[in-house]
Amino acid sequence: MYKVGIVGAGVGGSYLAYLLSKKGIDTVIFDPRAPHEKLCGGGVTPKAMDVFPLLQELPCPRNEIRDIKIISPSGRMATVELKKPLAIFNRMDLDYSLLTMALEFGAHFRGELVRGVVRERNHWNIFTEQGVYESEILVGADGAVSRTRKMLGVWTKKPDFFLALECFLDITGNSATFTFFHDFKGYLWAFPRVDKTGVGIMCRYETAKGIDILKDMLRHYIEIHFPGHLKGVSFRGAVIPVFSAEKFLGQRICSENWALIGDAASFVDPISGEGIYYALYSADILASCIAENSLPRYQHICRERIVGILLEASRSYQYLYRTEFIDSMVALVQKSKAMRRIVSDMMAGDIKYISYRWRFARRVIGFLSMLGWSNAMK
Repeated sequence: MYKVGIVGAGVGGSYLAYLLSKKGIDTVIFDPRAPHEKLCGGGVTPKAMDVFPLLQELPCPRNEIRDIKIISPSGRMATVELKKPLAIFNRMDLDYSLLTMALEFGAHFRGELVRGVVRERNHWNIFTEQGVYESEILVGADGAVSRTRKMLGVWTKKPDFFLALECFLDITGNSATFTFFHDFKGYLWAFPRVDKTGVGIMCRYETAKGIDILKDMLRHYIEIHFPGHLKGVSFRGAVIPVFSAEKFLGQRICSENWALIGDAASFVDPISGEGIYYALYSADILASCIAENSLPRYQHICRERIVGILLEASRSYQYLYRTEFIDSMVALVQKSKAMRRIVSDMMAGDIKYISYRWRFARRVIGFLSMLGWSNAMK
């Protein structure tokens, strides 16, 4: 019998297995696809690189982004030089590196699909296509549409997700782009990796007009900004969890014998879309709780260290995707060094949504947007 069975060998699951195995805790990871390319920008903030220095040591390539471009719904563009570079990883390389390190410290890996789990006395029976495994603790690290979460009875609904679509172009660079649209609760991104550029789009599920429309928007963007690179491009769709106060406060992410981490626990910043940092952070908290035989404390500690930040982000989210707000923000970024510093801090993962700077900026931008200030600046 294993001490811990982890479903999902992405960033969170593999990092958790690495931490547990280093502590001598017998751990097994299940994932039939690992490693695989996940639909996301692959961006890792300077904050994550600083908090988790292991990322600096991983033997996988990354591209360093030194500036970002923001394009407003009206077409206005502002460029922000970043104080610290944003690291862009290929997700397959990042996941593989973390999984390899876990295995080197003694973690076990099963490339098998978990079909079901059943609690029996003091352990879990984990059923796969190849057999039955036993573990004392079960961890769901299998992403936004976590099968483990459903098997544990922790349900989510369609409004709890962003709908996303992405493709990769055979081109690279050193500047990332965020593009916003009229009446669209989401954005389009272009993130250059070492060998290609990921171009994707996401929006709230309830406002999405269908995957075909998102695909048309991506095609149109590529035709304009990357002419000649559309031929042969394939698109992949996925969902990204949306963190909300009501959902988190009304459900559990752990008990005395199971827990959820990362996307499976909906730990994603609804403004920046940052998820890798929270996958690593929640894995770090959970590893300590398991080592101290205090698993039920995991949810309490997450509330103290993670949830406050995400709650404030979810409250600020309602302002961000208003057309007038984005237009005014981009106009202000063009004119104000202070606003460019705030955006740079956001990209570094350093902004606190409860801070005076963020609240002040939000109020100023909201006030200017009501005055139609951005139009007057054209």
